[in-house]
Amino acid sequence: MSDNISAADESKRLVSRINDMIRLAEKRGSVYSSFLNARECVLAEAELKRLMYDNYCFYGLFENAERKMLCVFKEYYQPENSDFPMTCLTFSYRKENKLTHRDFLGAIMALQIKRETVGDIVIGDGTAQIAVSDSVGNVIKSDIRKIGSVGVKVSDECGTVLKKVQEFKEIKGTVASLRLDGVLSLALNMSRSRTAGIIKGIGAEVNYFLKYDSSFNLSQGDIISVKGFGKYRLEEISGITKKGRIHITLCKYC
Repeated sequence: MSDNISAADESKRLVSRINDMIRLAEKRGSVYSSFLNARECVLAEAELKRLMYDNYCFYGLFENAERKMLCVFKEYYQPENSDFPMTCLTFSYRKENKLTHRDFLGAIMALQIKRETVGDIVIGDGTAQIAVSDSVGNVIKSDIRKIGSVGVKVSDECGTVLKKVQEFKEIKGTVASLRLDGVLSLALNMSRSRTAGIIKGIGAEVNYFLKYDSSFNLSQGDIISVKGFGKYRLEEISGITKKGRIHITLCKYC
């Protein structure tokens, strides 16, 4: 229950921030947030739509970025991507050294930098790019010489932006209905009664909103996640069997 209260408090704080941004934008012309995670982006957009406020946009440097900044702006003002207070840092290192998202994030967090100042981390072959707030770009560039035991060079010259690639594991099967407990039963390879217990106990996020109702009906494209059990997308609903069961395809985020 404490996690639920924490999530509710977090949502209230975000809603309050959005309203403050709108008020400030009317005075300043435009206001930018720190980096918001995927859930915060969904909540922020829902609040802006509830307020019928259309003058906003999100940007995270990379195509399909998960962490983005929000800009709320006054009518007749349209920000460019270059206006967002973010810097692209490019890390170069030997190709034979394999570094992970966790390696880079750990090195940055070790500098006592707040998570909301760091956007997506995209890793290539012997290179990585990270979107960071302007306020911390110089600190990271000057203070990081190694990621773990691997020597790196850091530049704020982005060049060609790396393509973010999300890896998935495909799960195919049939379900009796599109109820949340039934779809999770397939995703987690466990009984429907057990998934119903998990949903009732700790909840499951659907499109980043917490649900405790096992009978909640899902739609194609929905993103489902359960703490400790992973994150999934209902990729495809592809037909009915002779016995009336529904063919679905799930993608598990790797």
